[in-house]
Amino acid sequence: MSSRGKKKKVSGGGSVAETRAAKPRSRAFKITALSLLCVFGTILLLGVLDVAVAFGTVYQWIHPEKVGWTESPMDVRLAYETFELDTPNGKVYGWIIPAQEPFSDEDEVWDGPEGYSDKTVVFASNYDSNREITDLGGTGLFVDFCRAGYNVVTFDWTGSGYSEGDSNAFLLDKTEELRAVVSYAQRETGASFLAVQGVGFGTYPAAVVTAQTAEVNALILDSCYGDFESVVFGNYGAWASFDFAPVRATAKLWFSLLTDADASSAVLSDVISNMSGKHILFIQGENDEVFGSSHIGSLVSLAKTQGKNTAEQWVVSGAGHLRVRSFDTEIYFSKISDFLKKAAPSAV
Repeated sequence: MSSRGKKKKVSGGGSVAETRAAKPRSRAFKITALSLLCVFGTILLLGVLDVAVAFGTVYQWIHPEKVGWTESPMDVRLAYETFELDTPNGKVYGWIIPAQEPFSDEDEVWDGPEGYSDKTVVFASNYDSNREITDLGGTGLFVDFCRAGYNVVTFDWTGSGYSEGDSNAFLLDKTEELRAVVSYAQRETGASFLAVQGVGFGTYPAAVVTAQTAEVNALILDSCYGDFESVVFGNYGAWASFDFAPVRATAKLWFSLLTDADASSAVLSDVISNMSGKHILFIQGENDEVFGSSHIGSLVSLAKTQGKNTAEQWVVSGAGHLRVRSFDTEIYFSKISDFLKKAAPSAV
């Protein structure tokens, strides 16, 4: 018989044709496995990067650089005292400045007036600011209030300026600090009229404390947000160098884990709904590129319908975030002064 019709045997019992067919299948399996491994590795790497980038961003948010003040009230000819106060988050330091006319002689030694007036304004600065209120031009603003007969109380949040601590969850965790400072201001000055002015992120705790404190008569909100989640996570690109939906979601989770702050609960309309008998002034730049300005009208309308509040707005065309005072310092305080006179005519 011819050997042509016979299949050549190979070791292991398989034919040459079977062996040749197995090799492509083995190669395809290896390629598929390698591809899957690459895909899995890429997904894993992206996941690790997602977690790391989000963590780094949130860590920077809640640990901003502590910047101390550069100019004291004495530099603008105002006599003042420094106070320290224990709060649930640690010790805070601040200034208490009596109502006064600035002294004129640079070399004059003056202890200021004896006692305080019956009107006091407490400042709640922006989250990465300090008692100097540099967002509104610094200590020069205090001169306007003191000349008009108001005592000024201003302080560093914990985690900012010279106060204790090193963390700051955009001030969502600072309400009790402000409450302690407001209580101290009222007790120390004996004021019959008490106002709180919030600046930037400081507007939210300022509103909460005003709503919950009977002694606070008036509230000034300079550059407020409508709700926290929208301005931080809804506008994530403004706060982070890398904006990608999965990273944004992870950052939100990290924020909750690292701060114990409920970002979804920081909604200003909810706070205003619980106000009663308060006088509220909203100051906003129409071109506020950080918080926007479209929410101001609805907040004013809401305030007017709640608990016998009075409310008004001053939205300045062409002004950006925290830039209303820089447009015109005289008009800025004139608006505030007129508002405060209407808020407490008997005390002014």
